Amino acid sequence: MTLFRGSFSTTKHKRLTISLLALLTLSFCAAAVRAQTVDPETRQKVDAAIPAKAPAKPKQPRRMLVFTLNVRDGKPYPGNHPKTVPVANYALEQMGKRTGAYEAVFSNDLNLWRWENLTKFDAICFNNAEGVPTEDPELRRSLLDFVRSGRGFVGFHGGGGASFVQYPRYDQFPEFGEMFGAYEDGGHPWREKDLVTIKVEDPSHPVVAAFGGKSFQIRGQIFQFRHGYSRERLRILLSVDTDKTDMDPKRRFLPERAADKDFGIAWVKRYGRGRVFYNALGHTPEVFQDPKLLQHFLAGIQYALGDLKADDTPSAKLKKR
Repeated sequence: MTLFRGSFSTTKHKRLTISLLALLTLSFCAAAVRAQTVDPETRQKVDAAIPAKAPAKPKQPRRMLVFTLNVRDGKPYPGNHPKTVPVANYALEQMGKRTGAYEAVFSNDLNLWRWENLTKFDAICFNNAEGVPTEDPELRRSLLDFVRSGRGFVGFHGGGGASFVQYPRYDQFPEFGEMFGAYEDGGHPWREKDLVTIKVEDPSHPVVAAFGGKSFQIRGQIFQFRHGYSRERLRILLSVDTDKTDMDPKRRFLPERAADKDFGIAWVKRYGRGRVFYNALGHTPEVFQDPKLLQHFLAGIQYALGDLKADDTPSAKLKKR
């Protein structure tokens, strides 16, 4: 099968130059990650929460590119998660090292999205990245083709950010939303201090095995999705339990979400030959200090990498098989 890249040929000189630049970029970014400030007490909490082993044995050494850039109106901005992103990055780095499931590489350099560089990775992770990072059609297509050709996409909280309606509008990069599975719209019915009950939709699914089928409560910013959000397209694994969560209409629910009370929190889906795992939690650093959530995140990452076998049949089609 052709991997969608027929028109992206380069000269040997250009390929060599790009490869050398990529290696320099990776070295710089690794140093930048080590320099990020995560206080000793928080590191201890993360370390204690990291799973002892991965749920699946990697078929081969895996590399995951972690991207955290926030873009609004075409320009980088500090973002909404300055305290969370370093903790999440630390958790992702250490979880990969300790379990041997993958190597995490941290960079916001868009040159790594070029096909010849991106294909050095098995998955790309958007850790609270928000907004459309590039207008370059080649880079956009490279990202989508990367997943479609058999690799993985992982997103945490704002990691679906290129599908955000507010910044940018969903029609600025609609193909991303198709890959990701939905477009966020309507803000956050539940804010950082609100207590929300999360329901395990699919207790037997390996990506949510950590919860043992039991619901749990968490305080955090919760999105609502539309423009493509459908159980006809997504395997919903976690959702808001609206029977046990404050559903005051003053929270400004979207009309369709107020009607169906369907607020997906975590899902998996296919995109071509590739795999997508998303979890809407991750607004606060505490999320990445929770043992069950980290176990769940690791399982989702291994699904996206192609190492953990997991059924990604859309939820609405399960009873129709």
